[in-house]
Amino acid sequence: MLKTNQPHSYALPRPTKTTLARLRVRPTGQKRKSGCPKGRKPTSNRPEGGPTRTVKALPQLYQPEGLPPRRPPKPAEQRAITAMRLAEFVSALGKQQVSQRATHSPKKQ
Repeated sequence: MLKTNQPHSYALPRPTKTTLARLRVRPTGQKRKSGCPKGRKPTSNRPEGGPTRTVKALPQLYQPEGLPPRRPPKPAEQRAITAMRLAEFVSALGKQQVSQRATHSPKKQ
């Protein structure tokens, strides 16, 4: 959270999710269920298959926690984003990300 009680607009989704979960669990003890429902086989979100990890977009993380939605960047912010060539990164924060999980190879004996 910033001094203006606004969530950080350019935070990485995965560490933000962990931080918000820790802040929710500490005072309330309430954990959210994750993963597939019972009796349903997990499926891959990638065409090539294999284990994947889905990270929600920042707006999807902020909404259930009761935080205000991301505000559009001010003109000066937009100029800085463009000058630093970060427009693609900033737009990716608003989209769900699916990444390949690391697979562990069998240990050699």
